[in-house]
Amino acid sequence: MTVAMLPNSRVGNSLGAGAPSCAPLRPRHVLAFTSRLHQRSARARTVEVRADNALIINTKGGGHAFIGLYLAKQLLDAGHSVTILNDGSQDKLEGKAPFSQYSSLSGANIIWGSPTDTSAYPSDSFDIVYDNNGKDLDTCKVAIDHFKDKVSHYAFVASAGAYKANKVEPALTESDARKDSAGHVAVEKYLAEQGLPYTVFQPLYIYGPYAAKDYMGFFLDRLLRNRPVPIPAPGIQLVSLSHVEDVASLMAKVPGNKAAIGQHYNAASDRYISHDGVVHALAEVAGVEANIVHYDTKAVSLAKGEGIPFRTEHFIASVEKAKRELGWQPAHAFLDDVPSLVDAYKASGALDKDIDFSADDKILEAVGAKVPAMA
Repeated sequence: MTVAMLPNSRVGNSLGAGAPSCAPLRPRHVLAFTSRLHQRSARARTVEVRADNALIINTKGGGHAFIGLYLAKQLLDAGHSVTILNDGSQDKLEGKAPFSQYSSLSGANIIWGSPTDTSAYPSDSFDIVYDNNGKDLDTCKVAIDHFKDKVSHYAFVASAGAYKANKVEPALTESDARKDSAGHVAVEKYLAEQGLPYTVFQPLYIYGPYAAKDYMGFFLDRLLRNRPVPIPAPGIQLVSLSHVEDVASLMAKVPGNKAAIGQHYNAASDRYISHDGVVHALAEVAGVEANIVHYDTKAVSLAKGEGIPFRTEHFIASVEKAKRELGWQPAHAFLDDVPSLVDAYKASGALDKDIDFSADDKILEAVGAKVPAMA
């Protein structure tokens, strides 16, 4: 299994174990030291008691849908007030994950309606808006125009997919070039042009409970049915898999943080794992064989949505900027979360579902591998 890890920053006690002994402090030094402690304490208390009123504009589907749920939890726990304006129909969505979990958000105000219709907007005044809905300017412009000059912070949830691929240095950084054709980039440019106090977050693949888009299902559908797992060659491509709690905890760092204004932050794990590594990790926990079949993507014609749910090249990003500037640290590591992911898959009833493996069979035939007989 191939796993790569970025170095973690660790901040230790300035007077920790092993620190050299100090000369006795003179009275004036004691007073100055005590004064500095009081100043730091006062700043800490200011941060602790700050309570912003936050609006989360949340999408109705896709890989970002459950960010709103977890971000709301983080903000509420920090003492902020939270309103969620969720795109889509309440009748159609509230019985499905992640929206079915909104009832667990004690104190949150949940509103359903279209973010492109200002009549659906709550009448409250907000300190910060999180736009976790739009992928293009047509979708986002209404909210941006509406809240311009009305909020002290506007956070836009974009995507690391808007970066131009870098085959030389694949670990994407916030200074790397972005695709002008990407809808997210048009939104980012408009935020800057309009002079909003914005921050942009760029998540990669996100996993965790109540996901509307389950990346692990592709692998477990095959592993737990004793089928080969087709992986684009060579299989050592690295991917960043991030727990939604870590993504949300990063986003929750910005209320009241003026240093984050005008900044972009990658929102991802600080550990990478290979495509083959994902298969091996899941197989080991599930107690099954990791039967991997590598194939040349140019030799097999697959339709959109067929095959592995990841890009066929490296897709990883550095989060050192978020660590350095926001004091953020991810709490999750994918390998530690694998047991819960396997358990969740089994408990979901996914093994009882019929899966279409026709694309797999096409791949297996193309590489001359044995196609499993139908059960």
